[in-house]
Amino acid sequence: MKSKSAYKLMSLVFVLLLIFISFIAVIVNNLMTGTTAFDTAINMGVGQTYQFPESTAKIRFHSYNKEIVTVDKNGVITAVSKGSAQIAAGRKRIDVNVYDAPESVELDDGAFSMGVGEEYTLSPYVPGSEFNTGFTYTLSGDNAVMVDENGKITAVSAGKTTITVSTYNNCTASCDVSVGNPPDKISLSASSNTLFLGAAGKIFINIPADCASKATAISSDNEEIIKVNSKCELTPVAVGKATITATTYNGVSASCEISVVEKPYYIRPDLDPGKPMIAFTFDDGPNAETTNRILDAFEKNKASCTFFIVGNRTFRDANEACIKRMIENGFQLGNHTYDHKHYGSDVTIEDITGCADRLNEISGHGPTAFRPTGGYLSDIIKQNCGAPIVLWNIDTEDWKTRDGNKIYYKILDEAKDGGIVLMHDIYPSSAYAVECVIPKLIENGYQIVNVAELAYYKGKTLENGTTYYSIK
Repeated sequence: MKSKSAYKLMSLVFVLLLIFISFIAVIVNNLMTGTTAFDTAINMGVGQTYQFPESTAKIRFHSYNKEIVTVDKNGVITAVSKGSAQIAAGRKRIDVNVYDAPESVELDDGAFSMGVGEEYTLSPYVPGSEFNTGFTYTLSGDNAVMVDENGKITAVSAGKTTITVSTYNNCTASCDVSVGNPPDKISLSASSNTLFLGAAGKIFINIPADCASKATAISSDNEEIIKVNSKCELTPVAVGKATITATTYNGVSASCEISVVEKPYYIRPDLDPGKPMIAFTFDDGPNAETTNRILDAFEKNKASCTFFIVGNRTFRDANEACIKRMIENGFQLGNHTYDHKHYGSDVTIEDITGCADRLNEISGHGPTAFRPTGGYLSDIIKQNCGAPIVLWNIDTEDWKTRDGNKIYYKILDEAKDGGIVLMHDIYPSSAYAVECVIPKLIENGYQIVNVAELAYYKGKTLENGTTYYSIK
């Protein structure tokens, strides 16, 4: 009897052990086929179907709101109507957000370049919606790239390809991809530069014409001095120095050392380097009656310009007041010699220094640009002007026509980004033209700047004794 009791007890223990092992196996299987609740979300459009991406062999599916979304035994999810619902996939709970069917789809890039071997992932989106599934991709043109179901592009050979993304209901958008060689060298728009504290800057990456690199990274080695973003826009943070480095996808790099200094009075901090700019310059003044009209027009329109001053014209009280007004309101002062009597090789060192000394005497600020009389240059001028030499590429001929309307239309006809306009602030007709043309140019999308601002926001460092006709 005792032996039989022991046998029964052993059998019971064995059965209980089998039950326990099976229970543990079920738990492990559930843990392997799903995770805990609310760790996944899917955004779909009405009428769209979506295949649950995991193996469905051991997963049971269930929809908690079949009016919004259904799911079959194979894990095919169907969006029925707009709203939010939840489905179960094993132990996993999936939030499904159903939006209206897309009416369009867009890509951030309509055209771009890549280098052979480079990878980039497209990010299509439906405007005004969080819809984000079911995109498909097709290629046309050269066999320059491959693209997978997730929009990941791999550049495989030089050429041009059009990639079209489609939604489940056939909304489409396209982008053109040009594939070039991997860069073997790159450069930045300057090997060194100066930024002004409080004023944004921009640096440009130059890649050889037959090469490309979309995913060029750019960084600052000291973000406490300068910050830089993916658009190569620079934000000075504090006075000091930092090195900006650009690196292509294949490891080729170039660097630029940038010094941050206090902003001078004639540089405005809030201009947009991405918008067109045109610089106005005025020779032969000041002449209080007309110069003040010009100053009024620029100040009214929140614009700036460069005045090339004739030194001996500043002794009249009203003209001296013009110089002080220019300084107080952020206009750039330029040197146009002391008395405008000498040209080219006849210009003396005293002609140059006499004007500079007079401007310093009046305002405490010397000229930061030089324009030779008549535009004639000489070695004496180049070696002793002490500032960049600024000529022009838009000549209004206001001194010749003395016709405000002709001057107005000539400026509009020849206006271009990076242009430098030559005028004279001693003629009423020039003042009239300025009063009319400045608001019109602003309406046309231009920022009206002085020469120093034009150079600064174009990322150009102007050198003393070097001649500039325009700055692009």
